[in-house]
Amino acid sequence: MAQNIYQNSTELTQLHGKPIYMRDVVDACLYGRLNLFLQGNTGDGKTQLAKDAMSYFGDKSLFVLGRNDMDTRELFRQLNPEFFKALKEGRLERGTNIRELTDKIDTHLIVVDEMPNCVPAVRAQLFNLFDGFVELDGVAYPIGKGYSVGIATGNIGQRFTESSNDLGRALKDRMHVVVDTDYFYPQASDTLDILAKSTNPRVEFGTDKKDESARIMQKAREIAEQDVPLEKLIVANYLLHGLDYCSKGSKRKMKEAWPNQLENNEQGSDVALVLPCSTRAAKSILRLSQSFDDIVRTKGASQEAVQAGYLDSMMQAYKFVAAYSGVLNESMVDAKYDGNKYSAMDAVITTTRQQFEAQKENIAGGTYDAFSGKTNQKVMDKFTGRWAFMKSILQDFAKRQGGK
Repeated sequence: MAQNIYQNSTELTQLHGKPIYMRDVVDACLYGRLNLFLQGNTGDGKTQLAKDAMSYFGDKSLFVLGRNDMDTRELFRQLNPEFFKALKEGRLERGTNIRELTDKIDTHLIVVDEMPNCVPAVRAQLFNLFDGFVELDGVAYPIGKGYSVGIATGNIGQRFTESSNDLGRALKDRMHVVVDTDYFYPQASDTLDILAKSTNPRVEFGTDKKDESARIMQKAREIAEQDVPLEKLIVANYLLHGLDYCSKGSKRKMKEAWPNQLENNEQGSDVALVLPCSTRAAKSILRLSQSFDDIVRTKGASQEAVQAGYLDSMMQAYKFVAAYSGVLNESMVDAKYDGNKYSAMDAVITTTRQQFEAQKENIAGGTYDAFSGKTNQKVMDKFTGRWAFMKSILQDFAKRQGGK
């Protein structure tokens, strides 16, 4: 970042032999145009990390303190000076525009601090900002001239829960990536340096205002235009369709009956632990995976390692997109994983790896046949249960090649 005040050498994960740190996750979200929610105990650096990110964008970033009486729309409009001039000169015409947009409409990064403090009506306005537009007088105006990202923070005691409000899961889904910073606390060596450098308890704004927005926007375009490997698309479909499978047919269709009405042999397994992700989340996983790959390449990971490690990349992205998205069975997480959602996600990832290892040859063989315009019934018969979705994919591939 342009100026790094936040300090944390704790590894969140390893990818292709390279470490991923908290700052890398922020960078990956900026490169992938993914909104990020940082939650954790108060005073541990979430806001500082977000403000460090603002230093990338010069004066094209916006800091907002979440509160119940705010109207986010007022950040983007002001009284038109020409209105007062015309009024003074006595030439005011009917239909004169009283308000106009401010230059804040060009903002690339919006940071909302303490977002859980906001009442649902304000959060609904934030939905628009995080989706990249502001609604003024019934007209939607895009923010950031094609590039905008939102970072929000909140204390651990202010988590969004579906039981407390019906906007919780929708907001978390819009935030794309959620990181609980308490599980990745800075090392003692970090806090020693932090305390030695300054005893100022206030969050600091960086003095380096170098505008790197052009570089970040170019990186975002490159990642958006990359061809996503077929292997990653198959992983994404497993998360959408494979994890939906259960003895009742579909977890989605079970609705509130999941997981209590699952068969006994499914209780305690990942069938009862996790729901399938949403299509929006699948897109976020793919984009975050691509961004992670780009970051570790800059750290020296070879292209061969990146290509061969597509499943690792997707699983790490899945972990940070899905852990707090509402797909986990909270009761099972509390009972079996001591409330640690990341441990629960690791268990799901372990099973997913086993599933892909068991089907590796069938996927490769079926894909080869399909791209030759045919399907092999013996191979197709291998795709049952949570893998039944592969039949549709292979049949479609074969049809596109002129096969049957």
